[in-house]
Amino acid sequence: MLYAHGITFPTHILYADDIMIFCTGTERNILCLLNIFHDYSNVSGKIVNNSKSRFFTGAMTNSHVQMLVGMFGFSVCIILFSYLRFPIFKGKPKAAYFISITDIIKAKLATWKGTALSIMGHIQLVKSIIHGMLVYLFHVYMWPRRLLSLVDSWIRNFIWSGDIHYRKVCTISWKIMCGSWAAGGLDLKPTLMINDSLMLKLAWELISKDCQWAVLFKHKYFSNRRPILCYIKLPVWSSIKMHISMVTSNSIWIVGTGENINIWSDNWLREPLLDFLLIDPVYHARFSETLVDVTEDGRWNFPASLLLHVTSHLVTVVLPSSPPADSFTWQHSSDGKLSAKQAKKNLTIVAPALHWPDLIWRSCIPPSHAFIFWRLFQGKMPTDENVVLEVVSLSLFVIFVRKLMNLLCFCSSNVHL
Repeated sequence: MLYAHGITFPTHILYADDIMIFCTGTERNILCLLNIFHDYSNVSGKIVNNSKSRFFTGAMTNSHVQMLVGMFGFSVCIILFSYLRFPIFKGKPKAAYFISITDIIKAKLATWKGTALSIMGHIQLVKSIIHGMLVYLFHVYMWPRRLLSLVDSWIRNFIWSGDIHYRKVCTISWKIMCGSWAAGGLDLKPTLMINDSLMLKLAWELISKDCQWAVLFKHKYFSNRRPILCYIKLPVWSSIKMHISMVTSNSIWIVGTGENINIWSDNWLREPLLDFLLIDPVYHARFSETLVDVTEDGRWNFPASLLLHVTSHLVTVVLPSSPPADSFTWQHSSDGKLSAKQAKKNLTIVAPALHWPDLIWRSCIPPSHAFIFWRLFQGKMPTDENVVLEVVSLSLFVIFVRKLMNLLCFCSSNVHL
């Protein structure tokens, strides 16, 4: 089915025993679809179960929807449902759309409340199960930050006390715990970091690959190789869009045939020519030439007026004698590809390595014993002195909050008067 700018839109998706069909909701199309169902039933002997089938509509009048209900015999649903645990919705991701998923995580952590595990056992459960669940669910949407902070607080409380609702007094900051082993941390990953790195990887795949979804997105949501600025009610695009600039600034095109590289807007000279020549963004849409237009027989064929500005940059670009396809590469990886691990590394500020972690995190030392040494080095053993300091600082914070609330109430009453 032709969609935007002549790009083919998927007409159907088959997954296990589910079939999703996409079409324009005209009467003619629906009749053709019903004929296909009828012919399939005659050939296979299988009949469509209307009670288990649903259809979803876009911008449609009530009368048109009722006509489709009568023709199909299916029930109509709104676009706010879950499929394979992924919420399907329109617009920007909101916390309410992910409540069912966070409830599962919360129930999982609560189930482990009574398990007789050490703190290192709790950490292993979080890394292997909770983070595993979240990695699967973070591949599509950028979750609301407030919800991720809530999940992090559950994980932190579970690690220290075994109860997501109970916070121990003498603990170590979440930021230190999420540091690498070498930097004195426990190599935990904040949920925001996991989500961010996977969205960065998805944005890189959008620009670097030519699979069906990437081609459709680039033709519909890009203008002259750059993302359009207007707001679009597509949750996947709103999650990817914020990472596009980081992808383009850390990637470079390796010149092959030159057919896929825009001379002006793509980064093939360590900097796009539009930015290097300080061309006004108003005129960017007029520059659409590809690199193949300025090469001939393995040599550059730039206009003399432009060659004067780019000669020093062209020295770093080698035109191959038998050019392969152009490739979009990540500059900070050895193979030119961006993995989730590399994306996390790019988003993390590397802390300096310490001398003592190698002394305690050894295979000959049980993890529960190594954890005690780790707390000693951090100066956070639950001694009487440390507990008193934590309680005093917490009490001072509570007093400050109460005074602040009283002040706000007083100011509010004065405004009403």
